[in-house]
This record gives sequence, structure tokens and C-alpha cells, in this order.
Amino acid sequence: MKVTVRGVRSVEIEMSQPERAAEFYGTVWNLTEVERENGSIWFRGTGPYHHILAIHPARNGAAVRRLTFDAADRDVVQALHKAVATSGCPCEAPHDIDAPGGGYGFGFVDGEGRNLAIVCDVRDHAGHADAPDRPRKIAHVNLNAAQLEKTNDFLVDVLGFRRVDHSGPLHFFHCDNPDHSSIVTCTATTPTLNHVSFEMPDLESVMRGGGRMRDNGYPIEWGPGRHGSGNNVFCYFAGPEEFPIEYTAEVLQIDDTYEFHGPDYWKWPPGRLDRWGITPPHTARWKRIQDMVRFTPGQHRL
Repeated sequence: MKVTVRGVRSVEIEMSQPERAAEFYGTVWNLTEVERENGSIWFRGTGPYHHILAIHPARNGAAVRRLTFDAADRDVVQALHKAVATSGCPCEAPHDIDAPGGGYGFGFVDGEGRNLAIVCDVRDHAGHADAPDRPRKIAHVNLNAAQLEKTNDFLVDVLGFRRVDHSGPLHFFHCDNPDHSSIVTCTATTPTLNHVSFEMPDLESVMRGGGRMRDNGYPIEWGPGRHGSGNNVFCYFAGPEEFPIEYTAEVLQIDDTYEFHGPDYWKWPPGRLDRWGITPPHTARWKRIQDMVRFTPGQHRL
């Protein structure tokens, strides 16, 4: 069995108005602030991870600074470091991390310039019970790839993911947890962010979250609906500085027996965009912001 990560632990983003973003993610998106340091703010979900989102100040608008993957232990970190170093990607040696949550791991840059990291031994939370209307964790991150096959091959051959579905332009990758997919990729002209998906405890929380977003001036850009691949329910939004985010729930749980399905399997009848057939088309804004947020270069060291 391939050595791989256990999913996306956290996403670090940059905002030109970090305090406004922090107010949103704490009071509207329903995360919990856990730490502040040098103008940056860290938030947890209800799951055990020390944090799932970090907001850093920036001058040039919304950007993704880093995606951090969770590893089971130091042996996994060392094995994946060897694989990344052998691939030729810039990376640092594994080390103890002096940052909120601590841990042990390393940062690196993939073939399209995205800053990634793999960590273990983080000071996670003992209490991690679900709470209504509050996100648990990062469900998945959808990446736009200018060199799709290069990015897909890196996920499989270096990081140990398994491609489990291909639906329309989207490719779905499964790792060492029961969730259908933790990374999704699709073709774009530049390697940007498509969206970050936050897992809610149930369908009711997704629906009430959509209502809470609308009440606070953030309309639903696509949804509610239920996807084909992954079977998850969804609502998509443009957060502060039009950062693309999703509430999701009821993600399909799979194991190694799950069979791959291609685009023909997931093709909907004309006019249908999801399993239910009730969701309207994406808004023009959602289509625009799906390929808007860049990755910050040169931040691979933890």
C-alpha cells in the first residue's frame, strides 16, 4: 500500500483586509479563533485539528499561501519527504515547527508553484464533537491546473493519492481517510484556486449556513444541490475579497474497493447540474472567481 497523507489539515490564505476576513470567518462562517500572532489569525473547526484556516495580511488581495496535509506519524513524513525530494521539487528538510500548533514536517513547492506542506505531531484539540451549523474540517480543496497531467501525476506518484473519479473537467483524488476525495483538480489557464470546501455535520447545517450567509449579505453563488461524484451536498459562496468557499456535508465514505468512474458515468441529462436536478446554474460571479485566486510564490519554508 502506498504511503500517503490523511487529507488537508489546513489552508493558509492572504487577505488585504485580514481583520474583516477574521470577523467573517469567526461570526458568519462559524469557525473558532484559536490564536493571533504578528497580524495573523488562526481558526479551528469542531474537529481535532489545531487549526484549519490561517489568515495572513497581504497587500495584493486574496491569495493562497499554503496547503498543509496531515500525516499519521514521522515515518510517513520522512517517506513522503524522500519522495518529494526525489521528484526534484524544491523542499526543506523535515524539522520541528515553531508556529501555532507546532508539529513536525516540511514545506515544499509542487511542479506548478503551489506551496504545500506535510506535518504530524501537531498539538491538536482533545474535544472534537460536532456542533450544529459549525464546520468540522476542510473537506477538500479544488485546484486549477495549467498542466493538469503533471499535477495529477504528482498527486499519485509522489504523494500517494489515488484517482477515484473523473467527472466532466474534474478529477477526484482519495488519500488515507474514508472521505471520497480530499483534492480535486481541473484544467485552467493558470494554476489557481478553484475553491476550498468546509465540511458541515449534516444537510441541515449546510442549509442553515446558506441562510446565515444570505442574511449577512453573502448570496448563494451555486446550490443547494447534491453532487454526483462524492455524493455530497453543496452550497458555494464568495467570501470576503471574493474568496471562493463551499459548505458541504454527507461526503461519500469509501475504501480500496471503490471503483473508478469516468465522465460518461457522471454525465447528467440536459439541463441537470446535480443529482437532485433543482439547483440553478452557477452565477456569473462564481464562474469568474473560480479562477481568480493565485498562489503566493516563494513561501515553501515552514
